[in-house]
Amino acid sequence: MSDQFGFLEGAKSLSSSLNASRDVSKELSKSISDTQKEASDVAQQRNLDRRRELRENEVRKELFLKRVLIQWEHEEQVRREEARLRADFLKKYGQRWAEVEALKVKLEKQDKEFQKAFDKDLRKAQVAQFWCFVVAGYIAYYLVWGIK
Repeated sequence: MSDQFGFLEGAKSLSSSLNASRDVSKELSKSISDTQKEASDVAQQRNLDRRRELRENEVRKELFLKRVLIQWEHEEQVRREEARLRADFLKKYGQRWAEVEALKVKLEKQDKEFQKAFDKDLRKAQVAQFWCFVVAGYIAYYLVWGIK
């Protein structure tokens, strides 16, 4: 019996089309699952990064608090030592502590003036260095490309 109307060819064509569409759907499913896996991996990595950042912030806070406590202890020790020195000074020299306070203020003022002068000199050096870089860049440009 021969296939007069092409039913066998149509069935074969339909079968091969179904096989091809099944293969395509498998590829599409694989692509979708890969995309979902990548999205899941990115979400997990972001979660880990957030948790790490939170732990790092907690460590920073702890270290900051420890530094604050150490600084406070140091300043408290200085205050106690100053009180002891004042008491010893008053026993030895009487009521002349105001002179020591005036000298302390004078020395602090002098230190501030020295710091201001240093900052001013440093700024001048930075400006001079900047202009040296500008001139060096200008010279290098004309040495390499010349005047055109």
